[in-house]
Amino acid sequence: MLRNVSQVKVARKFAALHKVKVTKKLLLAQNSSRLSRLWVHIKWPLTRNDRPLTVDDMSAFASWLVMGNVLWIILGTTTFGFVAMYFVDTIDRFWASLKSATSGAGDDEGKTRPLKSQDTSFIAKLASSVLSHGLSLKYTFECGSVLPEFDDGMLKFKNVTVSLKPSTLKKDNILFTADIPLLNLSLSFKKWYEGNGLIYNIEIYGMQAKVYRTHTLPEKEFPKTQSIPTFNSMALSFTNYYDSHSVQHDSNEHTLQDLESVAQDKHISLFDPNYNLANVKIHDSKIELYENDDTTPFRITIFNCDLPRLRGDRLLIDFFNAENVTGTVNNSMFTIHKHQRFGNSENTVRFKLDGIDMGCLSKANPQLKFNWLANGKAEIVADIRLPDFEALEMEKSSVDTPSVGFFQWIMDEIQDLTQPRVPSTVSPQQDEGLFKGAITALYETFSSPRESEKEPLQESDYVIVNVTVKFRNLKATLPQFLPMASSAPIPFITLQNLRSLITYINSRDSTSLLVIKTTVIERLSDLYNMDVISQTRVFDVIVSDIYDDLSRMMKLDEKRIMDERTHLWSHAVVSQLLLIGLGALA
Repeated sequence: MLRNVSQVKVARKFAALHKVKVTKKLLLAQNSSRLSRLWVHIKWPLTRNDRPLTVDDMSAFASWLVMGNVLWIILGTTTFGFVAMYFVDTIDRFWASLKSATSGAGDDEGKTRPLKSQDTSFIAKLASSVLSHGLSLKYTFECGSVLPEFDDGMLKFKNVTVSLKPSTLKKDNILFTADIPLLNLSLSFKKWYEGNGLIYNIEIYGMQAKVYRTHTLPEKEFPKTQSIPTFNSMALSFTNYYDSHSVQHDSNEHTLQDLESVAQDKHISLFDPNYNLANVKIHDSKIELYENDDTTPFRITIFNCDLPRLRGDRLLIDFFNAENVTGTVNNSMFTIHKHQRFGNSENTVRFKLDGIDMGCLSKANPQLKFNWLANGKAEIVADIRLPDFEALEMEKSSVDTPSVGFFQWIMDEIQDLTQPRVPSTVSPQQDEGLFKGAITALYETFSSPRESEKEPLQESDYVIVNVTVKFRNLKATLPQFLPMASSAPIPFITLQNLRSLITYINSRDSTSLLVIKTTVIERLSDLYNMDVISQTRVFDVIVSDIYDDLSRMMKLDEKRIMDERTHLWSHAVVSQLLLIGLGALA
């Protein structure tokens, strides 16, 4: 070994005296051991010399290591998260083994161990806190399933339980739990840096969710002599029959306290308003909604759901802008799909619900909009015309062009200061330096795009809804509460008119159809921060139009009966006068 070292020193002195160029082959020839030759293979790409490593070399290597990991986090967030979870789990297991080795076996006999189905390790808590950032949800993993699989660029979690956070449960009278056999996620650092959440894409398979919701009645006493106007919305409707008027209130059957108790509770939102998802897919999932102490839940089954995007402040808009959604509501089929029309560029979505049982809905929740229907089915077809979001995005991107030009001008000025231009015939493409490209790349990576800013919408951004409702086999009864609007604690119909309407429905032929059509126009901005369709003003306007059409039919039927009785009475009087006249002539 000493002989080899002396030979290397002599070779270096000889190379220094005769100025021989150091090459990789020369260094490999000077080293005979495997370890020294391996060190030459590692060191040569870094230093291109045989000199010893300096502090500058070590700092450059450390900087390269840090910047490499930073670029890895930015460009491959999902892959980095996968490797980081396995790394943290390895350290956690190693620490747990050391801790168990130092502690005696008899120390753990008296301690209560957690359930086998729940993983309480450090990696499970860390994954739950990271994934639930910006959401009102809590993730719970089964033992042995906290580490995901990496396939097709996504993290695949198995046997995940999702529930509401304890802070949310204290504020709202709602309980939500969901068992997900397979949950696929992809992460994005850029989206998290912009404040739009860490999760980029999400796929849910076989979810079994249960929602328990209780309504609290107010204890405040209200005066019984105050009159309450019927519902009248600012949304544009084309089927209003009669104007708003005061309710002739019957204090014996419906007190004002009953009316106020029907006001909807404050609903919760599972998403932060700034949380955005690039793509959402749900397959073979089931949701059961329990109201108060009901034993029969409201069942929603989703066979297939493909949403191109889902934003926290535009849940309803993005849901009805889905590529396709198929499922059932209380065993009634519903579909949402793009309206296919050749030669028409309008963004129209069709929602269709087949034959839902109104009696079951009224029994499940006596505070529905049609709680007076004891039996019957309703078929709903709605054509929802939404703005062209792709055109709006292109318009916003065109507006952002001046800002990019301004940044380009700043980069040109910096380049002129650091590297003055010499008049020549060199093309502009060869004049771009590494410094300018690096700053541009950092700007594109860390800058928030203008598209995410909340810009005011134009006046032409409206939603047009054409609804057709078909009722069949209807039977009605007087409800406990008057049907109320969700946007305001105001009833849709007076008690007197409701009684007349119930009489009219029960007197009709049950085999005949009741067809009601309505058109409603609403501003797109009014649907922001809404995640329940029944809480929107558009839904209240549609229901109000249905009540208006039913009242119009009732008025026409009353007029028909009045005309028939008038004709019958006039014919009877004329026949009696004719008989009296003929008798007098005889």
